[in-house]
Amino acid sequence: MSEPIREAVPQRTAHLPVEATPEIARRNIRLGVALFVLAVLIAAGAVAVSLIYLHYD
Repeated sequence: MSEPIREAVPQRTAHLPVEATPEIARRNIRLGVALFVLAVLIAAGAVAVSLIYLHYD
């Protein structure tokens, strides 16, 4: 008879939450503002392209 194969202990994949610091908050706000500006630019670009299309139609 053979011994049963021992299974390896699974590694912990959970990480402890990071404490909210003013630096992290500032970085998150900057990222949020940048994403908002990007969304506005994409919307404005779509409107501009549609107006150009209507002008040359």
